[in-house]
Amino acid sequence: MDLRVDHASDGQAPRFSAPQERDLFRLLVESVKEYAIFMLDPTGHVASWNAGAERITGYRASEIIGRHFSVFYPREDALSGKPDMELREATASGSYQEEGWRIRKDGSRYVANVVITAVRDADGALQGFAKVSRDLTDQRVGEEARRGLIHAREQLRARDDFLAIASHELRTPLTSLQLVVQSLARGVHPGEPVTAALAQRLAALEKLVARLSRLVNGLLDVTAMSSGHLELQRSRFDLVTAVRDVAVRLAPDAERQGGSLVVEAPAPVVGRWDRRRMGDALSAVLSNAVKYAGADRITVAVRAEGGRACVVVEDLGPGIPPEDQARVFERFERAVPLAHYGGFGLGLWTARQIVTAHGGDISIHSSPGRGSRFELRFPLEA
Repeated sequence: MDLRVDHASDGQAPRFSAPQERDLFRLLVESVKEYAIFMLDPTGHVASWNAGAERITGYRASEIIGRHFSVFYPREDALSGKPDMELREATASGSYQEEGWRIRKDGSRYVANVVITAVRDADGALQGFAKVSRDLTDQRVGEEARRGLIHAREQLRARDDFLAIASHELRTPLTSLQLVVQSLARGVHPGEPVTAALAQRLAALEKLVARLSRLVNGLLDVTAMSSGHLELQRSRFDLVTAVRDVAVRLAPDAERQGGSLVVEAPAPVVGRWDRRRMGDALSAVLSNAVKYAGADRITVAVRAEGGRACVVVEDLGPGIPPEDQARVFERFERAVPLAHYGGFGLGLWTARQIVTAHGGDISIHSSPGRGSRFELRFPLEA
């Protein structure tokens, strides 16, 4: 091909004749290796081929020209008529674009960004389609690797946070347990009767062991919930009784802060649930209220509504800003600094997991300075 350039005398860019421009454009298309650029006839058969198309798909021009472009699609897409649908869309709207799986000559799959453009003549008659495709496989693999690395780092950070919080939470009852045991060892002598002081120490020891047992059971449940293997042991019982049991256990904590915990339940609410885990969920929500309510009153209302149990826990504490209300249900999250309040940061997350496992839901209504209201709703029967 002889390309003769006419240089303009006015200093502007050189001018090419129309045939020369077509030849230059053809050279450009044929030379591009990063993109597959080729033409389809109006029925979808390959009419031209460039170096990029050969590099990406593995087909030489002599092997692919004249074949229908559905050969590039996974079998399920080709059988469903997806290639023809894309041509119809390009014909109707002028172009079609997507990212999807395509097939190379050797049968391997790759992710492609595809643009199909309808080509028309001066009278608007359809002459075929221009197809431009780019292999995004390496880019997609790189993005997935980066996401995997970020996820792994987040998991490591969550693990380290959990271990730090767990060691802090377990240290306090373990230290107290050690002191009680040492005191008992000093006060017990063979053959002597059990004194009132000794009985009091034994009661304190029993409470510490029960607290440690709850902590350990809670950690085991967290593992089961995280892996999606939480199994419920359902039995029939009165939810009001379960709420009152939790309230009795937590009332001393509320009273030490100058507050109170009141249960309002006009009638029994009987259903089939996992007794221990339902108690854990109730304890988590009530403990959260006791922790933040301070000297204020906490009200727990229990009732049945249309085949569902409803537990509403209201406090007059500091409240939770709207932007933090979803976050408090996540693992290791809280709306206040750890230095101000203790805990694993797992209570509300655990409560949501347990309530959800029972087919229910938990919601929060709160605003800063006006307290919080948590609502737990779940079916009476499985």
